[in-house]
Amino acid sequence: MRTDDNERITEPRAPGRGVARPALFALLALALVAVTTLAVRELLRATPTPGAIPAAPGSGSAASAPATPAATTPDAAQAAPAEPMPPAGPAAPPLPALAQSDVEVRTTLAEIIPAPAHASLAPDNLLARAAALADGFARGRLVRDKLPLPAVPGKLIVVERGERIFLDTANHARYDAVVAAFAELDTAALARWYQRYEPLLQQAYEELGDGEASVREAILGGIELMLAAPVPAGELELKQPAVFYKYADPALEALPESQKLLIRMGPRNRAIIVGKLGQLRQALGS
Repeated sequence: MRTDDNERITEPRAPGRGVARPALFALLALALVAVTTLAVRELLRATPTPGAIPAAPGSGSAASAPATPAATTPDAAQAAPAEPMPPAGPAAPPLPALAQSDVEVRTTLAEIIPAPAHASLAPDNLLARAAALADGFARGRLVRDKLPLPAVPGKLIVVERGERIFLDTANHARYDAVVAAFAELDTAALARWYQRYEPLLQQAYEELGDGEASVREAILGGIELMLAAPVPAGELELKQPAVFYKYADPALEALPESQKLLIRMGPRNRAIIVGKLGQLRQALGS
């Protein structure tokens, strides 16, 4: 027997509260901060050195060129004129203060993130909220009360066999769209966004009260935690002691929320997310 249920596999909440399932979009919000470093490095590697002069066609190497007699006249002793430098591009406008950054941050992010997540940009103090997401991510928590993130579509699908309940593999498809959006983010655009707003993100993170802790280190810790998620063998058995489903295996139920998410989305979607997280970890220098 297959049944649909609105509940998440997590710890119970207080009765009467609506159930939101925005976990993967929280990961998108964090990836927005972290993934950009990879693109930044690639852009820097691809940038030619200003003023470099290519060798003339057909010219030999310095080692094979015939020796040139020393100059004996003032004109010959004069150095060749320097290659003119390319004109500098327009300077970036100054950063707004953190408390006045919402309008600019909202406008620039709306050009980058998927349309279903645009509603998340409505609240005030966007960078402070993003910093709180990063802080929770470092601990394996996917903070749901900081941004109105879209819910994963559909309902949790389970299958009952006698007295036992299992997570139906049809549940994996609910994550396909958001995983695909995460995989297709414009990293070059994210690189430009991150380069500009990283100082404000760091300031917002420090204002959470963790001293001079690094927002980048928080994201790295959260990535490492997700990549360490176990790969369960066989079907995922559930139990329903009250309102919400839980994993029947106590070891799975005790996992951090971010690891449970990775398990819940299924092997195919998990592979996509793990591949992207590995790139982020490498880009951040771990």
